Amino acid sequence: MTAQAGRMARQLPTLNGLRGVAAVTVFFSHTTLFGFFADQRIDDWWYATLSRTGSAALGFFFILSGFVLTWSAADYEPKRRFWRRRAARILPNHLVVCAAVIVLMVLVRGGAPLWPTLANVTLVQSWIPNEFIFNGINPPSWSLSCEIFFYASFPWLLAGFRRLSPTWLWSIAAGIVAATLVAPVFSTTFLPAEPTYTYADAAFPQFWFVQQFPLIRMLDFVLGIVIAQLVMRGKWFRLSLPAAALITVAFYGISQVVPLLYSVVAAMIIPLSLLVAAAARADVEGHRSPLRGRVAGWLGDTSFAFYLIHILVLYGASNVSPDGFGITAALAVMVGAYLATLGLAWLLHARVERPMMRRFASSRPRERAAGPAPAVPPAIEPLPVTTGDGTPVRER
Repeated sequence: MTAQAGRMARQLPTLNGLRGVAAVTVFFSHTTLFGFFADQRIDDWWYATLSRTGSAALGFFFILSGFVLTWSAADYEPKRRFWRRRAARILPNHLVVCAAVIVLMVLVRGGAPLWPTLANVTLVQSWIPNEFIFNGINPPSWSLSCEIFFYASFPWLLAGFRRLSPTWLWSIAAGIVAATLVAPVFSTTFLPAEPTYTYADAAFPQFWFVQQFPLIRMLDFVLGIVIAQLVMRGKWFRLSLPAAALITVAFYGISQVVPLLYSVVAAMIIPLSLLVAAAARADVEGHRSPLRGRVAGWLGDTSFAFYLIHILVLYGASNVSPDGFGITAALAVMVGAYLATLGLAWLLHARVERPMMRRFASSRPRERAAGPAPAVPPAIEPLPVTTGDGTPVRER
């Protein structure tokens, strides 16, 4: 392996580029919730075409989270050091955005709702099957609630999976896929069919269980750990990145026609797994990739900050004309909102995220003496995304 290929294998720039592309996808998926088009037929077509891309991106990021943490894990790292690095990664951005939203709500509405605010700030909202509390003050942060649970469990999960043979790892991967197929059946059989979720054509308790309940979404995260172990051991099968991308697009077409509760997770878990593994192998083996450029890398680096604030910008943009826009104006407003979100994301990334990582994620002297420092993490980090949000939008 050349030196350049070795650097790519450590940093996985193609996966970082995919992360940036997925963040763009999630943004335009969420434009479907705000009724930007005045023509209802066009707005319905926009919604039908793009609304489920957010669910696919969510699955990608949860699988990516387990994969990247496993890929970059040191042979020995104290749990406290790992948890501190994870906290430094997500909490500063989260708390800054929460503070900004609370201030805006106080100025515009005279206050913020107590229980949703507390649940959102403390990142426990994904455990509560109540739409009012769940959506909170910055709805996309529900997936951070899942990630916190993942991070708490990761050191023990990794230690256990490192001991398993490839045969066992493949068996677990198959079991996870089977469990995602069973989850919608369990949901519709045992959970209430009311009330209807404001932002999806499904009962909220059933949708919450399949899409947002941390114990269920843990399946994606664990699958990422398993895939990383198989790729690192050379036990994953060969599949090119273009082929994996085509399979992913084809399965997204399938997800458009299956029932919603199957669409949001089960329909995409296999192709997304193939995509993550193929992107990593492209870097490990030094294959060409269009996702290693500066632009894609920058989008990946800033995508966590972008994710946290994009709903707020979309909400503001939609209020310019609550009745919607003509086609050209609607597209222009959405592009303008996207560029504004990029600018704000860069500020949050440069002024909060990076300084806090430098300040709190490095090893302390006593911890350095306790064991070797962890491997240099890749340029990518787990990015939570969301498909539901509680921002007031025109009812569909």
